[in-house]
Amino acid sequence: MRQELKYMIYSHLVVVVVLLYLTFDLLTLAIDDAFQDALLDIDLNPPEGVEAKPQLIPKIIHQTYKTADVPEHWREGQQRCIDLHPDYDYKLWTDETARQFIKEEYGWFLETFDNYRYPIERADALRYFLLAHFGGVYIDLDDGCRRKLDPLLTVPAFARKTSPTGISNDVMGSVPNHPFFLKVIASLKKYDRNWLVPYITIMFSTGPLFVSVIWKQYKRWGVPENGVVRILQPADYKKHTYSFFSISQGSSWHLDDANFIKSLAHHILACVILGFIVAFLVLYAEYCFYCWLGSGGGARRIVKTMKRGLVWLGILSGNQKTQADSIEMRSKYRRLRKDSNLPVQLFSPDLEENNSSDQYADLSDD
Repeated sequence: MRQELKYMIYSHLVVVVVLLYLTFDLLTLAIDDAFQDALLDIDLNPPEGVEAKPQLIPKIIHQTYKTADVPEHWREGQQRCIDLHPDYDYKLWTDETARQFIKEEYGWFLETFDNYRYPIERADALRYFLLAHFGGVYIDLDDGCRRKLDPLLTVPAFARKTSPTGISNDVMGSVPNHPFFLKVIASLKKYDRNWLVPYITIMFSTGPLFVSVIWKQYKRWGVPENGVVRILQPADYKKHTYSFFSISQGSSWHLDDANFIKSLAHHILACVILGFIVAFLVLYAEYCFYCWLGSGGGARRIVKTMKRGLVWLGILSGNQKTQADSIEMRSKYRRLRKDSNLPVQLFSPDLEENNSSDQYADLSDD
């Protein structure tokens, strides 16, 4: 096997291993196991005569908005949540009260909280801290209540299933200091990265994709019974007579990039064709690169560049022979051996004509 081909294979293996390591948690989302911990109908709609389970989650409803002046199209759903739960403590957190809460209770996170690029990231992060600190139920303002939440309070924590896999963060509930939400808030700093595209940055730093990945990590090695996060299924979430929530206009944080990404779902065939074209171009570029390496010049330049880099870093002295030198020498030697197979014409002197006695010295004594 040619040495250039070996280098390409090894480099590809390294890239694959690194990508698998970086995306392992995302890949696990391909396995939809939200049904394992589903909230069952008997949990949410117990038959008459059956003793009600004790309620674990505190009777608190948390909602957030930048000010106390909630937009008109959300007020009906907000008021219905208040009216259905007169025995609940209702808390509307504004930007001002949210920052004050983080400053007083979680000062170690205040710098990250202030430096988030998008306001929705602060709103996302806040809900995790509220549930970990106070417990209760968090509800987005576009999720109006349709029925009492009491059946949801009988488990230590819950979230809702999202499509096609994972969980969402628009409706969640928890007892105070639940281990899942403690893990979520402890992971926020690590996932605070700029992915250049706003939609992806928000989703993977604080949004549903982030909380889904942490949920997968949390469950990986098993959790105790009182640490399970139960999952509210889509039919129990909305669009049915027995659903807990009714959805109004939402996604107020979506920018043009989010609308573009969502629109791709309507052009699946075009996306597939474009994917094949990109894959072909990548493979063709690699083939051209391999041919360039095989010509000899490319490999030598790469070896010399690597050597200069090692010298510049101080790992290798400038006059030291390296393995790269020996590789280059072997490559040259191999080409000389190949050249030796070419037809050549040999010339030998005529020994008889040139074998005169005067060409030799007489060493014998007279």
